Amino acid sequence: MMRSLFSGVAGLKNHQTRMDVIGNNIANVNTIGYKASRVTFEDMLSQTLQGASSAGNGQGGTNPMQVGLGSSVASIDTIFTDGSTQSTGKQTDMAISGNGFFILQAGSNEVYTRAGDFDFDEVGNLVVPGSGYRVMGWNVDSSGAINTGGSLSPIVISPTKVMPPKATTGIDYSGNLTGSTTAGVGTTAQTSIDTYDSLGEKHKVTQNYLKIGDNTWLYTNSVANGTITGGKYGIMTFKSDGTVDSVKDVTMGAVPTATVTFSSMSLNNTAASTGTSYFTAADSSGALHVYKMTLTNTTPYAAGSTNGEWSYTISDASDSTNASLGSGTITCDNGTGTYSFAPASATLNGSSVALAVGTSSAPTAGATSMTASVPYTVGASLSDLAITPTNSAAAMTVSLASMNNITQYGGSDSSTVTAIDQNGYTAGTLQKKTVDSSGTITGTFSNGETMKLAQVALATFSNPGGLTKVGDSLYERSNNSGEPQRGVAGDGGRGKIAASSLEMSNVDLSQEFSDMIVTQRGFQANSKIITTSDEMLEILANLKR
Repeated sequence: MMRSLFSGVAGLKNHQTRMDVIGNNIANVNTIGYKASRVTFEDMLSQTLQGASSAGNGQGGTNPMQVGLGSSVASIDTIFTDGSTQSTGKQTDMAISGNGFFILQAGSNEVYTRAGDFDFDEVGNLVVPGSGYRVMGWNVDSSGAINTGGSLSPIVISPTKVMPPKATTGIDYSGNLTGSTTAGVGTTAQTSIDTYDSLGEKHKVTQNYLKIGDNTWLYTNSVANGTITGGKYGIMTFKSDGTVDSVKDVTMGAVPTATVTFSSMSLNNTAASTGTSYFTAADSSGALHVYKMTLTNTTPYAAGSTNGEWSYTISDASDSTNASLGSGTITCDNGTGTYSFAPASATLNGSSVALAVGTSSAPTAGATSMTASVPYTVGASLSDLAITPTNSAAAMTVSLASMNNITQYGGSDSSTVTAIDQNGYTAGTLQKKTVDSSGTITGTFSNGETMKLAQVALATFSNPGGLTKVGDSLYERSNNSGEPQRGVAGDGGRGKIAASSLEMSNVDLSQEFSDMIVTQRGFQANSKIITTSDEMLEILANLKR
């Protein structure tokens, strides 16, 4: 009789415990990161009235006769399934999708949480606003790298953080230099881009292109607020399919200010025949020019009887405003076979220069050509652009290797060559912070650039159910939780981080209400055991009457 009474009492206590857990679950239905708990029961020690016997002597075996002594609480388990993710729009809110816990520094202790309602304090600590506990992870080092293999430390991002400037080390070129048949020698193109020195000051680099022959372009680089000490001139040649054949340095000859000498000359001795010859030079400001000489036979040469005569005009093929730089005649003496210019000068680059011939051949039928000795020397390869700023910034070395991306296709008389990007920037102040799925915090600065600032760490446990709840939605490791495995979100079995979101409670109200009904009925049934046992005891006591 007493056994049933005590069993009922144990059942009441157990169901009360279960109701306490259900009540706590329902109370935390809207608690960020809360994980629901459940209670499991087990039967208690049973009293053996008769033990089991084995078969023998013609009789079968018998089972033991035991009376249970009630129930007990087997465990109170925490259910670590994911809660739903709620978008908040606040960049410092974080939710974990999958396994893992945020790591917090609480004084000298390390605690863990699923609640990611974080914010930055006045000095830049990433904290839990309600408690001031600091979020642990890895901060960016002086080289701009995040060492996720290093020790953890509280994440600190100064609100006044400044991104230092970066000097330009490369320019990206793209686009097309027109290969149209109507774009002849003297066709030009230009592109410019702002580059930055080590102090963050701008220097506009301009590249001018000049077609000097079939599939051949010269280019020159100029810079504002600086001096180019290397890579100023170059030459580009293209293959028949319109792609780059080579890009090489060029060393320009002296600016013609006194004499332009034609190293060779071949004149057609046919009446009214015409011919064109080009020669290239840079002017005193470094700009490239293609000079065009047009020759026309006006009087054929007759040895011993008639002087040969050709008229010529010189124009700037690269600048239509310089349509006439000089004109005159070339005469071949029929007695001596020598040539003379009349007038013997032209205006090139603003200077009056004399025209002279080094070697020549007698007038014949055929092509008319003249090769001027205003030379440029082609180098073996393409060098970097060397710039010395006029301020106190360090010298700049800028790669032009991407010029190999430029093409020469036809179809349009216009060139689209463009300096599309460069990798330098000026200094910038921190404007906003964003978080990605790996927990990396990236800053956007006033210069339009971004930079990694820190990375939030996550911890996993071999038995998260063994963690000890310490309030404030926090957990501590215990003897049965295992050691924390700290690392990067999305790696090593750790879940990913959803930024601008919070993980809600995983409490299922429909399940909790159903469990509440079952618990209530269980409690009611156990109370009936006590009242019934009491009535039976009363009947027993009344036997003496």
